[in-house]
Amino acid sequence: MEFDNIRLDKTANEPLYRQLAENIKAAVRRGDLREGERLPPIRAWKESLGVSSVTATQAYEVLKEEGFTSGQVGRGTFVRLPPAAEAVQTVATLTALRETIGNYSPERPETGPVLPDYLRASRSVQVQRYLETALARYRANPSRPDDFLVMTSGSPAPELFAVRRWKSAMAHAGESFETGAGAFQLQYGSPLGDHETRVWLAEYLRRFGLHPGADEILLTTGSQQALDLLSRTFMGPGDTVLMESPTYISALEIFEGRGISWLPLPLDEAGLDLDSLERTLQRHKPRLLYTVPTSQSPTGLTLSLERRSRLLELARRYDFFILEDDTCNEFYYPAARSLPALASFDPQGRVIYLKSFSKLIFPALRFGAIVASGPILDKLAEAKGIFDRSTSLPLTRSVLKFASHPAFERELALAREVYAERQATLLAALAERLGPEGCLWTRCEGGFSLLLTLPPGIRADEFHAQAAGEGVAVLPAAVLYPVPSHAAENTLRVSFGDNTPASLREGVERLGRALRTLGQRSPRSASGPGFVAAV
Repeated sequence: MEFDNIRLDKTANEPLYRQLAENIKAAVRRGDLREGERLPPIRAWKESLGVSSVTATQAYEVLKEEGFTSGQVGRGTFVRLPPAAEAVQTVATLTALRETIGNYSPERPETGPVLPDYLRASRSVQVQRYLETALARYRANPSRPDDFLVMTSGSPAPELFAVRRWKSAMAHAGESFETGAGAFQLQYGSPLGDHETRVWLAEYLRRFGLHPGADEILLTTGSQQALDLLSRTFMGPGDTVLMESPTYISALEIFEGRGISWLPLPLDEAGLDLDSLERTLQRHKPRLLYTVPTSQSPTGLTLSLERRSRLLELARRYDFFILEDDTCNEFYYPAARSLPALASFDPQGRVIYLKSFSKLIFPALRFGAIVASGPILDKLAEAKGIFDRSTSLPLTRSVLKFASHPAFERELALAREVYAERQATLLAALAERLGPEGCLWTRCEGGFSLLLTLPPGIRADEFHAQAAGEGVAVLPAAVLYPVPSHAAENTLRVSFGDNTPASLREGVERLGRALRTLGQRSPRSASGPGFVAAV
């Protein structure tokens, strides 16, 4: 294959591996590459285009997943003609995007190039479409149940939101700005955010083993802004980041927007697989590892204390930073306590710590924080000042009034009890109804969801459709994996936080019916692909 027609733009938002894959796919469609032709080895792309072996490997993985290549051990990677189904998929994609791109006409045949990746639906849009498709299929079923159960959201329970107390906190926060120094504070403030709130937050974080000063904390408009600030400040096109696979969807979307390449890392029953991580570090030199060590999203797995210590040792030995997302530490269920944060094992400032209050108070509240060492925080504060000057002071003071009140601790304790009961209900129902059918699921220890693995031969998308007809929505987990993976083809995210125990039992009963309708399959072994044994 000639490299002259390959065009990669390292300044574009689209990741380099996707650009490379699209170039190769275009060559196949033009006829420049023919059925059975061998693609260059991985190292050839580095020599000709200056891309890393990680980028080339990920591009080949995309091509294989989409049916453009096949691999033969010891021989290489070979071109396959694209499947006929791709044309149908293109029509569906264009139809779904007709309102936003404005070039759809039912009278005009849908011919021409397949949409490039940057015009395809984002991961979040795909999640929403899965839900809409499930609801439409439910409504089309004449024998549908009376209620439609949604087990996809990963959201907290709305009945636990202390709305009245929040209204009172906002009123009391407003009173402090009426006269004198309060009015002066309504001018533009520090990019770090309100000092008084940072002092309180420094004390709050002690429960996780952290002891930051107020000047080591930067307030943000939720964890997503924190991730965006970090990606803008420290990463760019062509950089490589280690990611748990699967992981938090917003982190994937934000980093992908910066053109970042992934090094996916598997999980096991104790969280991040550090042996796999070390093997990866021996071959590559990533800048950063993004991890959710406690109540991992979407699996609910928690990194053991022994592994936390070893992970920091690996960071020191191989010289990379760790971005710790600690959103749900308060909702760790084996004990009524929080776990020491990964950052508490770090005396050298290698861990950048993220905290969000969206699931602790309510999701519409966009409030969070970054804890980092001085030089790192200085750069983040500079970026924050350019982006939006500082986090809203009225909002920040309302959070301070709300969360510093003794009632907040009682509300957290109650919420932990409620979610622990729902988690236990879901696990028991899965063991009773889906375990005998050959399903596995992650050993969820916290958060609001787990990952369900279907028996061999049953794809997540067909199960999603069948379950929708039974009146329950689950989420095919492929959108939560950094790169396409065969392991994602039969896994789903199942959420429990905003469902009552009765709804969870009924939901699993319906999932069991859906699975039996698709056909009894042989139970899979716990040693096969996936995560941990179900029971």
